[in-house]
Order: sequence, then structure tokens, then C-alpha cells
Amino acid sequence: MRLTRSGASFKGLCPFHNEKSPSFYVTPSKHFFHCFGCGASGDVISFLMRLEGRSFPEAARQLAERGGIELPEEDTQDAQEQRRVRQRRERLGSLMGAATDFYVRMLTEHDLGGMAQAELDKRGVTPEVARHFKLGYAPHSWDALATHLAREGWSLAEAEEVGLVVPRRTRDGHYDRFRHRLMFPIADVHGTIIAFSGRLLATPPGEKEPAEGEAGAKYVNSPESPLYKKGETLFGLHEGRVAIRRQGVGLLCEGNFDLVMLHQAGFENAVAPMGTALTLAQAKLLRRFAERVVCVFDGDNAGRKAVRAAFPVFREAGVSAKVVTLPKGEDPDTFLRNRGAEAFRALLDNAPGMVEHLIEDAAETAGADPHARAAAVESLGPLLGAIQNEVERSLYVERVAQRFAIGDVGMVRRSLRQGFLAARAAGGPGRTQAARAAPEERSAALPGRSREGAGSPEAAPTPARHAPQRKPPPLEGELVGALIDQPTLFETDLAKSLEELLTSPDLRAIVAAARESTRRGEIDAAAMLAAVGHHPFRLWLEERLSLEKYDGDSARRVLTDGLPSLKLAGLRRELDDVKQQVLQARRRGDDDGAEALQRRVDELHAAIFATQGAKK
Repeated sequence: MRLTRSGASFKGLCPFHNEKSPSFYVTPSKHFFHCFGCGASGDVISFLMRLEGRSFPEAARQLAERGGIELPEEDTQDAQEQRRVRQRRERLGSLMGAATDFYVRMLTEHDLGGMAQAELDKRGVTPEVARHFKLGYAPHSWDALATHLAREGWSLAEAEEVGLVVPRRTRDGHYDRFRHRLMFPIADVHGTIIAFSGRLLATPPGEKEPAEGEAGAKYVNSPESPLYKKGETLFGLHEGRVAIRRQGVGLLCEGNFDLVMLHQAGFENAVAPMGTALTLAQAKLLRRFAERVVCVFDGDNAGRKAVRAAFPVFREAGVSAKVVTLPKGEDPDTFLRNRGAEAFRALLDNAPGMVEHLIEDAAETAGADPHARAAAVESLGPLLGAIQNEVERSLYVERVAQRFAIGDVGMVRRSLRQGFLAARAAGGPGRTQAARAAPEERSAALPGRSREGAGSPEAAPTPARHAPQRKPPPLEGELVGALIDQPTLFETDLAKSLEELLTSPDLRAIVAAARESTRRGEIDAAAMLAAVGHHPFRLWLEERLSLEKYDGDSARRVLTDGLPSLKLAGLRRELDDVKQQVLQARRRGDDDGAEALQRRVDELHAAIFATQGAKK
């Protein structure tokens, strides 16, 4: 993301929500960021945690390494083991990075690298996108990579461990797993290369074409390793994490080229599972960045099966899903090349919800044959049974009846229930759903059965009660803001006078937190916010911390000019209050008390007169 200077801060487009005008501010002096659009705020550690899904220790460690700072670590046995595992992963990650660099160089330096480049050109992949995804070429050789790694001092045993090379069966040594293939590096969410996917290229000129069935798989992927777990990885998530976070939605496609071409066409929020059906771990990984997803699958039988298989996974992960079905024979790659990005965007904009899509698809597939239509209705039972919210499920039951032109909704409900029970007995989605419920709750998951108080698995948990958000009195807020901008003023009489004159205890708590979190003339904004907690002025404070409105001279001037006005307002409030007390004393017949209070009235009049004179 690009930031431009704005006074003492920097501003740019927020990486956490979609916007056209910059509302994201970074204030270096306070080590703090804040978005006026979505309210995201925090320090550099929370920024990394939010943007990349890192834990606090991971974010802190990354920043420390970047700054050349050695973090103290516990010396317990568990800590030593964690450190050993982390160092091993880092070493293996560096090895994968070296292999990536080799493949990228071979794309332009190897004699046959032009065949991989020709494949990219045929697909319309630009050089910029190829560099962005670090696409490369695995040479047409048994041991080009193995020889290179050994020459560079890398361990071939570790290269075997991460699936780069394979041990020879008949003699010592290793050969390359990937040979004469276009290489797609697969990064984890933090950007470390953890695996490869290699696409088979045409037979090199002058070589005999392999017999049918002997050419090898079209795609070869890395085996699972200490770095790579296929069911826990999404291709493109590192490259697309900012776009997914900003737009609040991810696109799930199937193929390597599909993903690359979607990114090139501007759909940078696309990800793809690694040649496998979507897993719960992948759905939960995506859920860390967005609550919504649009599945972009081919319109063939495999695409239909993929949608049905993904539905219970998304439900369990708490992800709201829609579906784009491409015309038969098309995939995102060909669709974008043939029809363009605007046509694809129109499909996304009109994508139906996943349940709606599955109902529609079942009806279209069944056609007019009565037996097929009855079977199609029954097949929807396990899907609707996974919906625990009674109202939502009932609406979908009615939708099934409408789409299949069945007037008896009760008959549809019975057919759906029969399909649900059959799937549960066979170990399908219905059984999985019921097994997660307590015995007395299992019937609630069945279409047509109800249970009072049933909730949706997608419902968000009830948020903790926070203090209602409001703004401080204008003058007091402005003066406290000036002090926050220039915390060196805490050492002056101006700050002490301000604290004495503040009428808001909430503002006094903010000033105390600011004073406590000031180190070497700068406020630690994150520490300050942690100290105030769920404060009624918290939103105002987050916004105020993100903008430095006053420099040293202007902050001092604002305080010097504003304190007399604040004092005057306080004196007038006290005067009105004491006058009321005088009247009440006289009504009670307390003449002595009234006289004492009247003397205080006179003192206040004199103080107001003196303060007004000082202001002039």
C-alpha cells in the first residue's frame, strides 16, 4: 500500500476495507494507525496480526528480526523445542526460496525455458504478473536442480524432505521431482514458499513423443512436508490477502492458471485449493480474512460436485458463500480471455447464494422426468438439514416446492427429510451434521422438525458490552488533544492546570493514561489504549491519536489561550450552583448559611472579573 504525507501523519487507502478515498492514517510519532472508515486501529504489531493473520509472538518476532533486535526467549524444554522447530522451518523455507530463484532464472536462461514462456504467452500472462507470482521453469534434466543445490551448499537430504528431489532407487544420489515443467511456487500466508505445482510442457523438439499414458500427469504438486500441508494451504492467499481483507470477500477458483489470470484481470482476491476438495481447515483459513466467498467453478459435473462438497464445509466454518457457474466448456482463464473482465464482474455481481444455486442446479439437472425430479428433491435433504436456523430452513423448503412446482409443501418436507435420513445412514452430510449435535438436539437438524431457540451456526456471537461511544466536551477535548499531540508539555504547568480544570472524569482518565504511556517525549498509543480499555471516548481517542493537529508552538498556544476559557466556564458553572444554594438556604430560613454562601458568590464574581481581564 502507498502512503502520502498529510501533516505529521501519512494517509492512504485502508487495507482492511474497500474505499476510494483515503481514510487510513499512520502517525509515526505515536507508532499508531487508524482508519476513519472502518475504525481499525492499533500499533505495528496489531497491523501485522490483522493483515497477515499472525499471532502476537509471530508478529513481534518478525518485526524484531527486521529491526535486528534479538528477543529474549525462555530456556525451558518446550521453548527450546519450539525454537528448534522454528529454525528448521526457516532453514527449509530458505531452501525453497533458493529453488524458486533457480526456476525463475531457468525461465530465461535455459535453452528450453522458452517453451515455458511460450505457454505463458499463449495464456496471455504478462511479464509483470509472472514476476509477481515468481513463475519459472524446471529444466528438462534429471538432476539440474539437485546439482545446483548441492553446488550452493544446500542439503539434498533436506531437499528430499520438502519434495524437491527424489532418492534414486538403483544407486546413490537424487533426481529432480519436477522436470520440464512450468513452475508455480506456492506460498503460505506469510509469503514463505512451501510447495510447488508444476505443469507439464510439450515434448521438446527432436524428442520422441511419449506413448499414450506415459507422458506423466498434467500437474505434479509437492508432497506434504514439514512446511506444506495440502489441506491447510490456499494458493494465492499471500498475494491476495490485502484485497480479500479490503473487499471482505474471497474468490475461490480451481486451477493455477485460473488464479493467475484472475489476479491479472484485477480480481486479486482470488485463491485456489491445491488440487483437492475444499477442506474445513482451508475454509477456516479464508475465514480469518473474509466472512464471504464466491465460488467460481466450471459448469461440468466435477464443478457441480465441488459446490455440493463445499457447502457443509463453508457452513461449519461460518462462511457465507455464493456461486458463479461458468458456461459449459469455460473456466475463469478462458472466460476472461474470451469475454473480458467486465463480463466476469457481472457474473460475480449476480451470483446466487450457494443453497439457491444448489436448488436451481438440482431442478435443471432433473429436467422434466418425474422420477428424476423426485430424486432431486430428496437429494437436497442433507443440504437443507445442515441449516439449523428454523426460519431460514423453512424458507428454503418453500423455495424447493416453488422451483419444482409442487403445491404440497408438506410432501416436499417429507421427501427432504427422507433424503436427510438416508444420507445420515450412509455416512453422508446428514450424519456428519447430526453427529455434532447432542442426542436430544439431533431431530432439530432435520427439515420439517423444529426446536425452540435453535440458532444458526453462522450467527455471530453476542459481542461484549462496551461503554456507549460519545465525544468529550468540545473545549476540553481540544485542549486534551493538544496535549496528546505534544506530550512533552506534560512537564509544564499548562498540563497541571488542565488536569485541575477538566470537568470530565473520563477525560482525566485519558490524560492520566497518556502521561503514563509517554516515553522519551512520545506517546505509546497502543499502551495508552490498552490502559483506557472500553472507554466511552475510545473512538474519539483512536481518531485523535491518528492525527497530529498541533506542533509544539501551536499546542502551547492553544493551551495558553484555552485554559482561561475553561477556567471561566468552570467559575460560571460554580456561580450558578452557589446562587441556587443561596436561594435554598433562605427558603429553609438558614440566614447564616445564606450569608456564607453569598460571600462565596462575591468571590466568584471577583474571580470571573479577574479571569476575563486576564483573557483580554
